[in-house]
Amino acid sequence: MGILNPAGALSLVAIAVLLALYLFDRRRRAVPLGTLFLWQHVPAAVLQRRRFRPDALFFLQLALLLALIAGYLRPYLEDAAAPAAGAPLVVVLDVSASMQAREAGGTRFELARRRARALLDELASGDDAMLVAAAERPHVAQRWTSDRALLRARLEALEPLDTPTRLAPALELALGEARARPGTRLAVLTDLPPEETGMAPDELAAFHYIQLGATDDNLAITALTIDQPPFQTAREAAVTAIVRNFASTSRPATLEAWVGTDRWERRELVLGPRATEHVLLAHPPHGGELVVSLLVDDALAVDDRAVGWIAPGEPLDLLLVSDSRELADAFGALASALAGSRVEVVSRDRYRAEGVTGRRAALFDGFVPAELPPAVNALYVAPPAGNTICPTTRAVDGAAVIDWEPDHPALHGLQALDAIEVAHTNALEAPDWATPIVLAAARHAAFPLLVAGERDGRRIACLGAELAAPLTSSDKLPLLMLTLGTLRWLAEPFGGAALAVETGIPALAARGPTAPVQGPGGGTGLHLAGDPAVVVADRAGTYRVGPPGGERLVLANLFDERESDIGRRAAAESAPTVAPRVPDARARREIGWWMYLAATALLATEWLVWARRPAS
Repeated sequence: MGILNPAGALSLVAIAVLLALYLFDRRRRAVPLGTLFLWQHVPAAVLQRRRFRPDALFFLQLALLLALIAGYLRPYLEDAAAPAAGAPLVVVLDVSASMQAREAGGTRFELARRRARALLDELASGDDAMLVAAAERPHVAQRWTSDRALLRARLEALEPLDTPTRLAPALELALGEARARPGTRLAVLTDLPPEETGMAPDELAAFHYIQLGATDDNLAITALTIDQPPFQTAREAAVTAIVRNFASTSRPATLEAWVGTDRWERRELVLGPRATEHVLLAHPPHGGELVVSLLVDDALAVDDRAVGWIAPGEPLDLLLVSDSRELADAFGALASALAGSRVEVVSRDRYRAEGVTGRRAALFDGFVPAELPPAVNALYVAPPAGNTICPTTRAVDGAAVIDWEPDHPALHGLQALDAIEVAHTNALEAPDWATPIVLAAARHAAFPLLVAGERDGRRIACLGAELAAPLTSSDKLPLLMLTLGTLRWLAEPFGGAALAVETGIPALAARGPTAPVQGPGGGTGLHLAGDPAVVVADRAGTYRVGPPGGERLVLANLFDERESDIGRRAAAESAPTVAPRVPDARARREIGWWMYLAATALLATEWLVWARRPAS
């Protein structure tokens, strides 16, 4: 038996109050009398010493108070429940990329799977077990079951992924299961040392912690950057690959770069212990899929290869609708500087009269037509108030860029956008078909400066800032590059732009890709959900998404130095020192409501006694 509200004991003060009321009623009181004549004839035996003599009414009131206080304390009775059969077991298995590292007896994951198999074999008949896989996100590989064959099959089916490690969510999941099942044992098999899990030491103390792996022999491509000016040919692109040696000894390696089926470059490298080298590759033979590889026999292969995309570099093909002679001259000069580019300039009145001609993209300067141009992707610059395509809220002076979405393809390759300052702009609203990709602020108020999206089968972007000549001046150049980057995105055919993602990290696609998905080796390691789709890749490599003829490339790389840095202390193992905190398994039956029923009965009895008390 116990109580659930110990603080309710303070209500016992009410008993002292009841007693004080009775004593107050019987204390000596001075009563003025006209004469003592009659008192002199009272026998002395009748005048007894006055003292507190509790009556039935007092005891009823006392019992009523005690019953109410007992109910307020919330007493309960415990029913001893039958103990769970055996000792349940939760096995957390690290399936991140570093578990693919080779050790003397096999990969780290193979070593971990052998230990997990042994833990499952030690279970007594009827014991339940659960398998949890841990990578970037936790995944329950097998719910609670006592079926040994099913547990072994699920364990054998697990394979390490190409993603980073976030072990803490999986360990918290295991702790939650242990708290719900008394006596549950916890085991984790990983190559991370305990202090790198992100868990508090007192929580880790509940785990049988098994750390595997010791080698540090690994070279990795930790970043791949492709710089390609808008509307320039593929020959103008430059690629920078960052190669790092995570070993404590010097390592030679060969770096190869291929574009499509053509080998572009081959470099011999020698990296010192823990050294980093930036490899610059210039003038690719043509555009297409880029594969950069390290030809080296190290312990971890997944980070020896990186993929990217070099755009073919279509020239600028633009319809400019503007009444500004300065803007027309500026874009004309720009087209002359970009080989093969052309810009057709028409006035607003001519556009209203003749409509739009065939161009890959159109730019409307301070003008929004009543209807969207058919089958043409358009950029609306400084849209006027009252239009329905690019709604605005107010005019703003002296604004500056404060934030942007670097993963949006319109901003690909653009840096230092915070250098953009605009003298005059319109604060845009984001319609339901568009997403703000550049934010600006003025007078401590933020607003969208550039929104982009798709509407009625065409791409549309709205830029609130005015384009004022000279566009190529140093202070206007960042805004010009933002405009050209947006026009480049508008000119790309749907499905033609490659999407670069990092394994395990969700990325928002510009448009919801649709199945089928074909991945490396014909497998599928790419997950799509929603529209626009959220893309998550579990395997590094190149994916083709969509039906034949409308495929879109998704390029997934493992760029995570923490995962590539596989060097660990010697393998260690620690037994649990504390049991997981679990609730009491015995059933509790509260009896406080019985106390309240007794108080109700006592109240009725006390009222009857008081009502029948002879009048004094």
